[in-house]
Formats: sequence, structure tokens, C-alpha cells
Amino acid sequence: MIIQPKETILEVHSVSKSFSNIQAVKNISFSLEQGDIFAFLGPNGAGKTTTLRILLDIIKADNGQIYWKLKNNLQTLPEAGQIGYLPEERGLYPDIPILRSLVYLASIRGMNPIEAKTAAMEWLEKLELADRAKDKLQSLSKGNQQKIQFIASILHKPLFAILDEPFAGLDPVNQEKFIDYIKEINKQGTTILLSAHQMSLVEKIANKVFLINTGKEIYYGSLSGIYENLGNQHIIHLSFKAAVSEVDFQHISEIENISRIDDFQLQLTFKHGINLNKALGDIATIGDIANITSHQPDLHDIFLQLVKKHLP
Repeated sequence: MIIQPKETILEVHSVSKSFSNIQAVKNISFSLEQGDIFAFLGPNGAGKTTTLRILLDIIKADNGQIYWKLKNNLQTLPEAGQIGYLPEERGLYPDIPILRSLVYLASIRGMNPIEAKTAAMEWLEKLELADRAKDKLQSLSKGNQQKIQFIASILHKPLFAILDEPFAGLDPVNQEKFIDYIKEINKQGTTILLSAHQMSLVEKIANKVFLINTGKEIYYGSLSGIYENLGNQHIIHLSFKAAVSEVDFQHISEIENISRIDDFQLQLTFKHGINLNKALGDIATIGDIANITSHQPDLHDIFLQLVKKHLP
């Protein structure tokens, strides 16, 4: 069987943006292929939202080029009906009934109003808000407002959806449900670019990641690739019977990073390719170990490792 290559539908080349004396985005480049779930990840203030607003032409880049290619048409900005956008801040009408607002927003993006109403009720039922269809958005909790905002961004079945902090305001149960919703719309043909800082959630769904900090790229590539290249370190969580200090461990050359949890607990990250038995033997001479657990680095651990590596 011949596997057809995926088509590139978004290209970002050397984009930069400054506000006064602050450079929010610093010469970043990336691309998305049709069907991707692409995660744009970093802490608050890293430059994620600024980049997304540049993609949508809400703000202008100082430098760089952006090319969209949806439905085989090369564009600098797609048509409204081709894009779905979930903004970081609320963007719906707070004093209009929810169903009416959803139908209106879908219709101005080219969806038949009758079909929009049916689809909106299906999504409201799925998100357990069908009984609130006639209520105003401002009467809902923050988490339920986020659900309505999500429906509004994908109701018209866009080819491409930009989801800025889609998990904001959601409890852990609904965060997991949103992962399923994002997978669902992706399987139905919507390419996803999502921005978030909850890396433990994103690594469950993304196939590509762009890690950004202080406006700069610190990693860009496949999720499997970042684990293969950077996820083979040992991380050990140690609990001691008596209080210990980080200073007690600094002579152990195999240790790359020491993170204190409390007086009795530490997390140690070891260097690549070290003699783990020797390191553990040295650690055992420091104090009586009450408990020890180990794991491979997750995306959050790798991000912190890369940030430390890129510090000036």
C-alpha cells in the first residue's frame, strides 16, 4: 500500500513581534500538515497567544511570512468559514440566549441556520448543557462558559481550528472529556492547533509540539521525537526518614538536577548514560531511604530541562 504524503496547510516563516521594548515573539518558524494535532506549548507570557493572533491577522507581525493552503488555495488569510477560533478570553455575547448566539455565529461562517441549530443542540446535549440552551451565557459558571465557547469555535465544522487554552476553567473530569472532543473533531477532518500550558493533558493528544519560552523556540518536532531524543533520562523520587539537604547530594557527579519537594523528599534527575547503581549506592550513604520511585521524563520534565539548557 502506498501512503500518500500529507499536504502542508500552514507555513510560518521567521515571525517576530515586539510591543514597546518587549519582544514577545522572536523569529519562530513552523508548519502544519492536514490532520495534525499541533500543540503550541509554554508558560503564561511565553508568546503563544501573540503568535495565534498573528496567524489570524488580529495583530500584525513585525517580520516574517505566513502562508495558508486550505482546499488547495494559497492564501495569506483563510475565509471565515474555514477557520474556528477559541480565544483565551471570552468572546461570546454574554446577554443573548446561548442557542441563539451559537446559531448566529455559525450562520455568519456560512452554516445553514437550521443545520446550525440542530448541531448546536447535539453539542449542548453532549456537554450536558441542553437544559441551559435558552439561558444567557453570563448565567453560567466559568467552566460551562468555556464549553459554550468551544462549541462556537467548531460548530461550523472548520477545516482548521485554533484553540487557545481550551482547558481553561475546566475541572479534571471535563478536561479529560475535552481531550475526547478534540480527538473527535480531528477525526472528522479538522486540523487542530492548540495552545496550552497543561502539558500532561496535551501529550495525550498531540502528534507534533512547539515548545516556546520568552518568545523563543526551544523545541519543534514530533512528540515521539522529543521522547526519543530527550526522554531517556532517569528521574527518581526519594523519601528519607530524616531531613536532608540538597548540599548533601552535590558531590554525586551523576546527578544533573536536584528538586526539593520538602525537608524529607527530593526529586533527582540523572545524566544520560550514567552508572545508576553507583549513584544509588552513593545516595544510600547520605541517609536512610524510606521510599524510592522512578519514572521517565514526561513532557513537563523535558520542557524544564530545555528551558534550563537555553538560559543565557
